[in-house]
Amino acid sequence: MENKLAPRLEDYLETIYILEKEKGVARVRDIAKLRHVKMPTVTEVLKRLSQKGYVHYEPYGFVRVTDKGKKHAEDLLAKHGVLTKFMRDILLLPEELAEKEGCLMEHHISDETITRIKVLTSYLLNSGVLEKFRE
Repeated sequence: MENKLAPRLEDYLETIYILEKEKGVARVRDIAKLRHVKMPTVTEVLKRLSQKGYVHYEPYGFVRVTDKGKKHAEDLLAKHGVLTKFMRDILLLPEELAEKEGCLMEHHISDETITRIKVLTSYLLNSGVLEKFRE
């Protein structure tokens, strides 16, 4: 069974993870509201995520991420954070655009590249190089 997730499924997994952290559980209606979709769409996605082992889902019940799902969601959120920070603080993109672009990129960028972007961002923010560059 293939366990690679499509970006759309990863976005749903992140949503479920965030809801679970904030509210203790995720419900289909809450996921649908945050994703701006109808509940049957969420149900289909949950079936796929459940089959791949990323969530525990039973119809008309709560949705919970598995350990595998939690790890994957945390990795995605970490990538998103690094990319958003780089684009906002280094490239000086507006917050909303940095968030949007970070979400798009997080699904396709390697761990090695994220590590390098994180190191570069830290260096540029802490070295004083940016102040000289922006003068």
